[in-house]
Amino acid sequence: MNQPLLEANNIGKSFSVKPDPFSAALALKAVNRVSLQLYPGETLGLAGESGSGKSTLGKLLLRLLDPDEGEILYQNKNLDDFSTRELLSFRKDAQMIFQDPYSSLNPRMRVGDIIGEPLKIHTKTDSTGYRQQVTALMNRVGLAEEHFLRYPHEFSGGQRQRIGIARALSVSPRLIIADEPVSALDVSIQAQIINLLQDLKAEYDLSFIVIAHDLSVLRHMSNRIAVMYLGSIVEIGSTEQVFSRFLHPYTEALLSAVPHLDKQSQRNRIILQGDIPSPLDPPAGCHFHPRCRYARPGICAVTPPPLEEKRPGHFAACHFSLKTDT
Repeated sequence: MNQPLLEANNIGKSFSVKPDPFSAALALKAVNRVSLQLYPGETLGLAGESGSGKSTLGKLLLRLLDPDEGEILYQNKNLDDFSTRELLSFRKDAQMIFQDPYSSLNPRMRVGDIIGEPLKIHTKTDSTGYRQQVTALMNRVGLAEEHFLRYPHEFSGGQRQRIGIARALSVSPRLIIADEPVSALDVSIQAQIINLLQDLKAEYDLSFIVIAHDLSVLRHMSNRIAVMYLGSIVEIGSTEQVFSRFLHPYTEALLSAVPHLDKQSQRNRIILQGDIPSPLDPPAGCHFHPRCRYARPGICAVTPPPLEEKRPGHFAACHFSLKTDT
């Protein structure tokens, strides 16, 4: 297999949180010793409920946040060892598309300047070439040239997300992390943005990490899917493996919620008991065991299951994976 383009080894991130003004600060473990690899030309999906640590992990991988532990390698070199020039080059190579197209764009900047700002930072382009490049990017994502001088508030949510996509593409990146790129959009617009991202991936030979809570989106876009729960990866494998031969009960529950047009393909809906536990006080043993219908108190409530390769290329963190084996 090819060398990973981006690799994380046992990275973790905690935040200091005060539950109320009069209590002592507690450590919230947002990402708990996560390891993963992204290969050139691949799309890796990150799935899980809100609060599972997906967005924090995406920001760690781009070094928008610094990890407390572990290492992140880009092209087999630790980001901690990068020189200032190498880190600037990494910033150019790795871009992000943010979840909220309303808050991720500066309302005081014109659209042309929003898209072109990375060009000014990372390239030497004269004013004529700058305008041509920005206009070409706008046309490529479905925006008209006359939009150049308008402000973000003059656009719909789908158009704003296209602006964010054009901004990410402006410096010819190799890697894009898309954090819930369609969750804030109308259903009628979501398919257009997904198809646009797929076309751009092929056209620009991009590698993607797509963060989403909707497994239908990830099934359409991803080569592999990693499922996160309470800051940890509980299952990772090819899209086909995860959808057809899942190995973790949390994955099973998420898949049961995916709607199907064919009633025969619809799984029986699994309603998880209770809410996702607080990361301030996670359960002992397997973090999922209080909500798991397969859990056995003597094992699951005591011993954390390691993320192990159960089948070739298919990993799960469950003591009883065969119970969920379809």
